[in-house]
This record gives sequence, structure tokens and C-alpha cells, in this order.
Amino acid sequence: MLCQAVSVRMPAVRAYRLYGWRRSHSPLRPPITVAGFHGAVLGLGEAVRSATSALRDAGVDVCAWDISENMGHRRQLPVGDTNPPAPGPGVLIAQMNPPELIRLISTTGSTAFEGKYVIGCWAWELPEIPTLWRPAFRYVDEVWALSEFTAGAIRRAAPSRVKVRVMPLAVPLNDEPPDRERFGFGAETIVLCAFDFRSTLARKNPLGALDAFRRAKRRAKGRATLVFKTIGGSDAPSALHELKQAIGDDPSVMLMTEPLSAADRDRLLASCDILLSLHRSEGFGLLPAEAMAAGKAVIATAWSGNLDFMDDASAVLIPYRLSPVEDKQSVYSGGLWAEADTEAAGQALAKLIDDPEHRDRLGAEARHMVQRRLAPSVVTKLMRDALGPAAASKRVWP
Repeated sequence: MLCQAVSVRMPAVRAYRLYGWRRSHSPLRPPITVAGFHGAVLGLGEAVRSATSALRDAGVDVCAWDISENMGHRRQLPVGDTNPPAPGPGVLIAQMNPPELIRLISTTGSTAFEGKYVIGCWAWELPEIPTLWRPAFRYVDEVWALSEFTAGAIRRAAPSRVKVRVMPLAVPLNDEPPDRERFGFGAETIVLCAFDFRSTLARKNPLGALDAFRRAKRRAKGRATLVFKTIGGSDAPSALHELKQAIGDDPSVMLMTEPLSAADRDRLLASCDILLSLHRSEGFGLLPAEAMAAGKAVIATAWSGNLDFMDDASAVLIPYRLSPVEDKQSVYSGGLWAEADTEAAGQALAKLIDDPEHRDRLGAEARHMVQRRLAPSVVTKLMRDALGPAAASKRVWP
């Protein structure tokens, strides 16, 4: 699961004072370096490895700069080079948010960046970016955002010289066969709600999903189990306790906290029947996209980044009202986000529980939508078009 909140409390002022250089557009030319958490077991690591692999699969010569240890993360995978790229011309794709970018410059210096065309890959989940992100515009020529929603937030703050374009995550189709026994599922309808506590309980809104599920249970004729698959609970014990308290001793709700391999994650998505995401905001919505790629029916809030790959034919979109952002975990503040209508979600969920044929039709259309919008070949073409002549240098990778 990609989504993982990153603190914005980084030494922005320090970087600004020590490395006060300002970007001037450099030409797009090889070599291409992708900087990020290549060697770390993080959602952000998955994202940078995916982007690098997509470019290499397209024959583009790409160097991987692993910054994991620079950012205090253990290097657990032998992926990427820990040495920064040599100074001089080229393209540097910095797959990290502004706080990490500024911190990287403040700890390693600006040499690796100067003379290069720098592309920042930024992910955010609210309509306005944090104020502390703004100094990072000094160090980029272009920003890639995961969705139109996030691109809009960045454009509203970006200086005119910085180009902002949408570059979604590549989501391959999931052909993994289901293995319900592996997860202890019975013959009932399995409704999955999966999230990272570090992306905050408030934003992911599992309590709203629980409310909608209980409303659906009162309406549906068929049996169903709601499965919460979570990670990051040890980093947010109060939020985990709040979820456990809300679940109580409900036998129709299962809480899974053990880590899963990538293969088991795919099997879990293949083994559920419905994915329920009543998020208050998404910068992209990777898990719903992955569920759609597995051919699953998805119920989701009709707001934010997930609308780039969802419509009324490919998902059940739930109406909402906008409300002030309130986050006990203090990752998000200010502005508005969506409050999904749990009564409408409960009604929609009950219908899907009782109509497996409709679930199958919806899942098939969802899978087609992902293939059209988010297939690796589609995203790779977007990258190659954006990189222009810099992507012309090709290498055959084993």
C-alpha cells in the first residue's frame, strides 16, 4: 500500500539559507537519474521502484540514486546506488515530497542538482499544499503530480516558471487467483477496507466504512464480513485503539494487522468481493486502483484524486459534503475535505452484497478502466513524452 503520510516539519529554512540557488531551466538531456527510497521498505519506495522499472522496461537508460539512509531509513533492499549522481547536465527525477527534497539538499549539498533539469514528484491529499512546501519550488523546474486533484493544489502555489503535469502511478492488472482459505474467509461476501494508520485515521476514515457496513448489514439479505487490513498501527497506537474500540466484539468484522508480502497483498485483493473506501481525501487512491485492477467492485467517496480513474460506470461513487479538516494525528490541517454519506454508502453496499452478478459487471468495467488509464504502457508513454530527448538514450535491460 503506497499511502503513507510524511511529516512536513522539515528544515526548510536551513536548506533555503545554505543552498539559496534558484533553478534556471536546464535542457532535457540524458543521463536520467531517479532519486528516492529505492532500498527502503516503504510505500514511497514502492513508488520509486515502480517508476524506475517502468522507464527501464521501455528501454530508457535510468540511474537509481537511493537516498534511504540520507533520510534516516534503513536500506533493506540492494536497489540503487547510494552515491549521488555526478555534477553536470542531465535530468534528475526526485521522487519525494518537498520536505525530503529540502532535507536532502541540506544534508548532501546542491552539487548533484546544479546543471540538471530537476523534476519533483509530489504527492498530497488536500486542495492546498502546506506553506512549508513553497521554498522547494526554488529547486525544481517541473513537478509531476499523481492526479489532477493534486496538480491543482500545486499549480495554485507554483511560480509561473514551474511546469506542473499529471503523472499517475502505473497499476498493472492483477491476475492472482483468490485464496480465501489463506486469510480465513468463509463463503460470505468479503468487504475489504485497507489503509495505513500513518496516512491517518481521519483521512482514511475507516470509522465511516464501519458505519456504512453496519447500515448495509441491516438491509442486506446475504451474509457479509468487513475486513480491515491495516499497517502502521504501532506508529499510531491511539488511532489503532480507537478503531478496536469501535469494532468491539462484532463477529462480522475482522481486523488484520500482520504485514503481508506483495504477493499476499495481491491475493488478498483477489480474495475479497468489494473494496470500500470512504476516504475524506486521496491524492491518488492506489488501493482502490489496485482493487479495480483485480476486477473488484469498488465503493468510494466521489471526491479527490480517485476521480481520475473512476466514473459511475466503473465504481459506485458516494455523495459527500465538504467539512473542515480535523485530524487528531496532526498530519493534516486547514481547509476542507469530504464527509461521505454513510447512509448512501450503506444502501449501495447492501445492493452489492445481494447482487453478485452486478458486482462482477462492475468489477469487469473497473478492470477495463484501469487498463485504459493506468496501465504501465500508458504511464510509460506519458513519462517518455514528458522527458522528450532525455528519454532517447536507450539501453536493453535484462
